[in-house]
Amino acid sequence: MKTLRDKAIIITGAGGAIAGAVEEALMSAGARPILVDRDRIRIQGRASSYDTPFIEADLTRFAEAQAMVERVRVEAGPIDGLIHLIGDVVTGRVLDLDPEAYARVFDTNVRTLYHTAKAVLPALLEREEAFLGGIASREGFLGGAAGSSLFAAAKSAVATFLRSLDLELEGSTVGVSIIFPMGPVDTMTNRRSTHTDPDTLIDTASLGEAFVIAATAGRGGRLLEIPIYPPRRPRKTL
Repeated sequence: MKTLRDKAIIITGAGGAIAGAVEEALMSAGARPILVDRDRIRIQGRASSYDTPFIEADLTRFAEAQAMVERVRVEAGPIDGLIHLIGDVVTGRVLDLDPEAYARVFDTNVRTLYHTAKAVLPALLEREEAFLGGIASREGFLGGAAGSSLFAAAKSAVATFLRSLDLELEGSTVGVSIIFPMGPVDTMTNRRSTHTDPDTLIDTASLGEAFVIAATAGRGGRLLEIPIYPPRRPRKTL
């Protein structure tokens, strides 16, 4: 896409910490984000503060994904892009995980992506240029990690789905990009639950900037996969 100015971009999982940074980056670039989340309370206040429309939808249900897309088309006009940020984190050893964890991690990460992409693609293909982006993880980039087998499998599926979709869209003007945070992201949840030095957490703003850069990549090249690494730990001076 040459520019994001006045482009209508759907953001799913819009109530999350990463989504807030993505929304701010898009608005700074002139885009018109439409916030979508299954939790109305999480997005209503954010949409009000940003003065953007919001839609409550459970995207594990394809009918709701279709209804969401139709509502966006009616209320916001043609759709220029989708940034899909839904996905629960499930950690733990296989021996310790509840079998229900499988459904939760794959439903939120993979099923919602498939439903939303399938629902929105016809609208994106109508545009002169459009963008579809998603978020994976370090585990999805490298192939796995001890203690995160289910999460790694789900995020690997997300990445493979988007890589394959990119090949399906060859010959179209719909760009596809996958952002890979290559370490813990600086969210309140991670600050509470990890022992990582806060100075080495990935700033959510860098993920928002990465989506803007990916969406506006020039015709001379495409940014399909973008790994975002943690900042370097500053050396202590003696």
